[in-house]
Amino acid sequence: MLLVLGVGNRLRGDDAVGCLVCDELQKTGHSSNAHSPLSPSSLIVMDCGNTPENFLQPIADRKPTRILIVDCCSFGGEPGEFRLFSREEIEQLSYGLLSTHTLPLNLAVEMLALETKASIELLGIQPQQMEFNTDVSPAVRAALPALVQFIRDWFRA
Repeated sequence: MLLVLGVGNRLRGDDAVGCLVCDELQKTGHSSNAHSPLSPSSLIVMDCGNTPENFLQPIADRKPTRILIVDCCSFGGEPGEFRLFSREEIEQLSYGLLSTHTLPLNLAVEMLALETKASIELLGIQPQQMEFNTDVSPAVRAALPALVQFIRDWFRA
């Protein structure tokens, strides 16, 4: 089973991108309760907001083999640019960064790994703005279709 976790805060501009990707995937037939009509394999989409650690048990109960976390993170790219990071790279990304999440993402990843033994990757999107009560930037909003397509391709791989 494959699991996509959207992480972010809808009140902090581009930090909402993980949640918005979940919204888009759910519009196209993927949800936390549905199987994908595109494949015999199962793809579950969960919007975890800014507390992915609160979803550890529901995630573990589904016994995923692969987990893709979708979240904005600053990696020095252009706003809206996205990259796939391995579990090891997630830890490197977290050094020196301030997290907008209750628990730093690398700790949530380690907890997920212990509970599920799944392969875990991060689809990181470079933010432009993350201030409270701001909208998603045009650059990040424009990246949404490409992000959804990337995830569909990841799902089929």
